[in-house]
Amino acid sequence: MSTQRATILVGADGSAPSDRAIGWAADEAARSGKSLRILHIVETANLDIPGHTTDGISEALAESGDQVLRAGQALALRRQPDLTVETMLIHQRNVQAGLRQYADEAATAVVGHRGRGGFTGLLLGSTSLRLAGHYPGPVVVVREQADTTADEVVVGLDLTEDPAPALDHAFAAAAARGARLRALHAWRPSPLAIEARVESRIVTDILRTRLASALAPWRGRHPDVKVAEDIVIDHPVDALATASAHAALVVVGSRGRTIPLGSVSHGLVHHARCPVAVVRPYED
Repeated sequence: MSTQRATILVGADGSAPSDRAIGWAADEAARSGKSLRILHIVETANLDIPGHTTDGISEALAESGDQVLRAGQALALRRQPDLTVETMLIHQRNVQAGLRQYADEAATAVVGHRGRGGFTGLLLGSTSLRLAGHYPGPVVVVREQADTTADEVVVGLDLTEDPAPALDHAFAAAAARGARLRALHAWRPSPLAIEARVESRIVTDILRTRLASALAPWRGRHPDVKVAEDIVIDHPVDALATASAHAALVVVGSRGRTIPLGSVSHGLVHHARCPVAVVRPYED
């Protein structure tokens, strides 16, 4: 594994969501002092059609991909003229494999929420979900942002899981933006708790203490980041989607090294109103 992840990867397919992803990735690379690598993947799995010849199709797709990459590079440099931008055309069996190929060098992989279909189906919603569920590191799925002036980073925390990957990314994102970090934990009382008349105030106080304890090490490492702690009674997807309306970025963890994308991450990618970072642990 690379010890210096100095690049941000972004997938390009020429669609409007792809262009938004490139613009977001260019800004993120500039604010974090990293270079930008724009990838277009020609999916070879789509060219394996039994009983049919694909002569000329791969070449045509490569030519189209080169045009997409040139346009993407121009877009990124218009946005950030001093940015170092590299483009790469990759033949790989699918998009996930193409991006994973360079995961060791990347701090973050960025994709649009949706994109073109057919042979160049790079940024389809299903692809972004599969990538977020299996990529070894942070994946940012860029959606249209409701509040483009927002400067708050929101991190959703499940207090039963290791918070380190999500908090590492969230604190770094807040520090790079000079933004406040809002740490949010949402819970709903179980039917048994309601039946037993367990007071929600008592549970909320316990959860608030656990949240403060989880955040303490990162507060010490990032003393300049202002942190708001928020315990709400709501479904986590609903609470985070609501918070996303006024956030620059929402950060959530995934289920770990072997379990695919969790239900909260999956739901948030669909319903958030700003970019979403789904953070899995890096592979050793």
